[in-house]
Amino acid sequence: MYKKSIPNYLFCVCCAVCAVAIAPMDTGFRASAQTASTDLSFEVAMVKPVDPSYHFDGKRFWAHVNPAGASYWYMTPVNLIEYAYDVESFQVTGPEWANTNHFDIEARFPEGADKKDDRRMLQALLKDRFKLAFHIEKRELEVHVLVVGKYGEKLTPSLPDPASLGTDTALNPGDSNVGGGPAKSKTTKNPDGSSTLDMGKKGTQTMKFDKELWAWHYERSKISMEELAQRLSNCLGSGVHKVVDETGIKGTYQLAWDCPSAVPRPTTGTDAARTLSSDPQDGSSLTQSLDALGLKLEKRKMLQDVYVIDHLERPSEN
Repeated sequence: MYKKSIPNYLFCVCCAVCAVAIAPMDTGFRASAQTASTDLSFEVAMVKPVDPSYHFDGKRFWAHVNPAGASYWYMTPVNLIEYAYDVESFQVTGPEWANTNHFDIEARFPEGADKKDDRRMLQALLKDRFKLAFHIEKRELEVHVLVVGKYGEKLTPSLPDPASLGTDTALNPGDSNVGGGPAKSKTTKNPDGSSTLDMGKKGTQTMKFDKELWAWHYERSKISMEELAQRLSNCLGSGVHKVVDETGIKGTYQLAWDCPSAVPRPTTGTDAARTLSSDPQDGSSLTQSLDALGLKLEKRKMLQDVYVIDHLERPSEN
């Protein structure tokens, strides 16, 4: 799903950052020191800025990798850095436009390249086309920790995988495929207005926006506690917040939870003065949905790597 607060398809892969030498907290090192062992780069890459008037489409967002190449759709420089270096967006800080300007990138792998190396190739592209330079600092940041509640977990284990996983079957009216190759998923529009994403061996995800709660309601047929923690990072108000799984629970489960929208409720007419704020202010729907699972979130301070952008340019024309 997304990595944003709209439908959140959060899904990505590996990193080639060299080890950071022990240093004072306010020091770091340049990105140029991080790729000593790689000459990997895309054979061809087209970078195109997205028109600001473009209407966001969740199906055309984030990284899509196949054996021949990769597409990076509607991604800001911060999105590209977090994907390329396998970090979260809150760990990247830089100029304002790096969070607001979106780009589409279409790239082709060189002959014999492994698609697992796409992140390393994207790192090279960022340095070549965006002139990226950065250093890493250790900073104490507030994080949320997912733990088991006072009365224990109330989880339902996921069912065994079906014999046939159905993503290659004929599409019904209103259905569509997302992605390609082995990672292809099928989306179905349901009569109640919800959408179900069939992700094959990863199970299904059904989602619907609840206007009364002003939150996205998610149901997953197969999800681990670690992945749930990652998904909750987008449910805690504006921006992305680090959520660490400390439940100690292994395996996969059938879960349902509410993810409050970070977008404020609209104000209209005479209701404007008494319009409720978005749910993240008190987190009631999220808290209640986690409580039903026997889980809860706690706030803690932890040292985190922060990628500080020293230099970044808008990419040159193709």
